[in-house]
Amino acid sequence: MAEQLIALIGAASALAGVALTGAFTLLKGRQDRLDKQLDRDEQRLIMHREARRDAYACFLTAYHEVDRSFAEVRKVIPPPDLTMPVSPQMPATESAITALAEAGSTVSLEGPAEMSALAHDVVVACAALLREFAQLVHVNAGSHTRLWAYDCPTRDQAEEAMDQAYSAFAESARKVLGGDAPGMR
Repeated sequence: MAEQLIALIGAASALAGVALTGAFTLLKGRQDRLDKQLDRDEQRLIMHREARRDAYACFLTAYHEVDRSFAEVRKVIPPPDLTMPVSPQMPATESAITALAEAGSTVSLEGPAEMSALAHDVVVACAALLREFAQLVHVNAGSHTRLWAYDCPTRDQAEEAMDQAYSAFAESARKVLGGDAPGMR
């Protein structure tokens, strides 16, 4: 009887050992799966952040091209009469604004919606400023004065609106990308 009891205790010990080993193996497997999922989620987040950063950088680069183009438009002298072609800077600026709008579409794809709206505001402000310069050309045809020299409050307001729209976009982009996070200064 003692031998049977010893055999029974040995079998129970072996069974308990197998059960305990199996439980630890299951827990370890579950933890490994969770760790792998966290790694995949982190990689996905990093890739998404990089895509956003690239879209925002492309948009800001396009904006700087528009701003540079406006610097040239400010130097334009209206033609002697409206039948003559306007300086090539006006169509070049319009093309730069179109490229900005295209870059804004990429911002809209990458999101968030707030950034899409801010990009749209920048494009609208740039187009409004170009319309103001076109109006100045139309009103001042035949003069020999560069466009920057005219006193034009609506043009000045449009320039201010463009600067504000740009600043709002750049500030929000920095926040969205985590530029305000602790240790990111």
